[in-house]
Amino acid sequence: MSKKKNQTIPVLSIGRCFLSNTTPAKARMLLRSGKVSVFQQNPFILIMNGELGDEGNMAKVKTIQQKNRMFVRNFTSYFSEEKEVYVQNLGSTNISLEIKTMGDPIYISIARSRKPMNLTQYAPFDLIKNSVDFRKLVNRNPPILRLMDEEEYVEYYENMAKDNKVSLDEAMRQGQDIHDVLMGKKRLPESELKREMDQKLAQKEEALLKHKEPHARVVGLCAQADKDNASDQRISASDMKEELETLSSELTAEDWEFVAAKGVYKTVKDFALSRLDELTSSSDSEE
Repeated sequence: MSKKKNQTIPVLSIGRCFLSNTTPAKARMLLRSGKVSVFQQNPFILIMNGELGDEGNMAKVKTIQQKNRMFVRNFTSYFSEEKEVYVQNLGSTNISLEIKTMGDPIYISIARSRKPMNLTQYAPFDLIKNSVDFRKLVNRNPPILRLMDEEEYVEYYENMAKDNKVSLDEAMRQGQDIHDVLMGKKRLPESELKREMDQKLAQKEEALLKHKEPHARVVGLCAQADKDNASDQRISASDMKEELETLSSELTAEDWEFVAAKGVYKTVKDFALSRLDELTSSSDSEE
């Protein structure tokens, strides 16, 4: 153990969470008292033993140490071959990670949660491996991000599934949702998407109706043609013209003026103007 004045030594709880840093002098006192054990030699990390003199706790700590001897991993060894990269946030805040690429960087948000995530779902293995920012988070003393292998990742969610009485797939999905929501990638169920689309359409119709009071179906068609609608929800120019032709006997000059102003498509607007011209011409001849 180094005796440099400025060196600090991390201390982990019995559950292997970071507690605090201590000095080498205090670390030696804790080791002599039996309150801590050496968890990792390089970097040097201590772990609490529990109550002094409790042989049961001492045995428990030794079991934990043995089981989690790879808590701090060798970065180079971990990335020696391509695989899925699993990480666990050991900090107390959300982590924002920037993965540099030849083009625009990839921004990844890791939620403030002990639920591990598969980082390769968001960025390729080689880019993660070569990220300087990522390496710093993993190699900090103590680390902010913990590297996990697939066995540890699955074991975590198996225990979570057992505790919550859900399937393994459901437990993994719940864990992934926490990170996806933070990154704004969570997809709404189809029923919610449809309801949201219907609400937006109703709002567009209401806004158009406030402008004038044209034929209700005309207002609906203009709302459906809005560019903000999803491609599979938006009415085409040809279908809109066909609908308007069907309604032509019911439409007034004001309706055609509304379409000419709000019809979105140039061909539809031109069609409305031609019908408006026909109506006004016929009105002039009748006079």
